Amino acid sequence: MKQKLPFILEIIWFVVMIVALAAAIHRTIESGFSNNILLYVIALIALLMFASRRYIRKLQEKNQSQK
Repeated sequence: MKQKLPFILEIIWFVVMIVALAAAIHRTIESGFSNNILLYVIALIALLMFASRRYIRKLQEKNQSQK
Protein backbone atom coordinates (compact mmCIF):
# COMPACT_ATOMS: atom_id res chain seq x y z
CA MET A 1 0.00 0.00 0.00
CA LYS A 2 2.88 2.33 0.77
CA GLN A 3 4.09 2.16 -2.82
CA LYS A 4 0.61 2.77 -4.24
CA LEU A 5 -0.14 5.87 -2.17
CA PRO A 6 1.89 8.32 -4.32
CA PHE A 7 0.17 7.00 -7.45
CA ILE A 8 -3.27 7.36 -5.84
CA LEU A 9 -2.45 10.94 -4.84
CA GLU A 10 -1.42 11.66 -8.43
CA ILE A 11 -4.76 10.40 -9.69
CA ILE A 12 -6.65 12.46 -7.12
CA TRP A 13 -4.84 15.67 -8.17
CA PHE A 14 -5.48 14.85 -11.83
CA VAL A 15 -9.20 14.37 -11.17
CA VAL A 16 -9.35 17.62 -9.19
CA MET A 17 -7.68 19.41 -12.09
CA ILE A 18 -10.12 17.99 -14.66
CA VAL A 19 -13.19 18.77 -12.54
CA ALA A 20 -12.03 22.30 -11.74
CA LEU A 21 -11.18 23.00 -15.37
CA ALA A 22 -14.50 21.64 -16.60
CA ALA A 23 -16.38 23.70 -14.02
CA ALA A 24 -14.37 26.79 -14.90
CA ILE A 25 -15.06 26.42 -18.61
CA HIS A 26 -18.75 25.74 -18.02
CA ARG A 27 -19.18 28.73 -15.72
CA THR A 28 -17.12 30.98 -18.01
CA ILE A 29 -19.51 30.22 -20.85
CA GLU A 30 -22.44 31.13 -18.61
CA SER A 31 -21.18 34.17 -16.74
CA GLY A 32 -17.85 35.38 -18.13
CA PHE A 33 -14.19 34.95 -17.30
CA SER A 34 -13.72 37.51 -14.54
CA ASN A 35 -16.23 35.81 -12.25
CA ASN A 36 -14.49 32.46 -12.46
CA ILE A 37 -10.78 33.17 -12.19
CA LEU A 38 -10.61 31.25 -8.90
CA LEU A 39 -11.64 28.00 -10.61
CA TYR A 40 -8.84 28.43 -13.14
CA VAL A 41 -6.40 29.07 -10.30
CA ILE A 42 -7.57 25.89 -8.55
CA ALA A 43 -7.10 23.93 -11.80
CA LEU A 44 -3.60 25.37 -12.21
CA ILE A 45 -2.63 24.52 -8.63
CA ALA A 46 -3.98 20.99 -9.07
CA LEU A 47 -1.94 20.64 -12.29
CA LEU A 48 1.21 21.78 -10.49
CA MET A 49 0.55 19.38 -7.62
CA PHE A 50 -0.04 16.52 -10.07
CA ALA A 51 3.20 17.29 -11.91
CA SER A 52 5.24 17.59 -8.73
CA ARG A 53 3.81 14.37 -7.24
CA ARG A 54 4.54 12.53 -10.50
CA TYR A 55 8.10 13.86 -10.66
CA ILE A 56 8.79 12.88 -7.04
CA ARG A 57 7.29 9.41 -7.52
CA LYS A 58 9.32 8.77 -10.68
CA LEU A 59 12.47 9.98 -8.93
CA GLN A 60 11.85 7.68 -5.96
CA GLU A 61 11.17 4.71 -8.25
CA LYS A 62 14.40 5.39 -10.11
CA ASN A 63 16.37 5.61 -6.84
CA GLN A 64 14.85 2.37 -5.54
CA SER A 65 15.66 0.49 -8.73
CA GLN A 66 19.31 1.58 -8.52
CA LYS A 67 19.77 0.13 -5.01
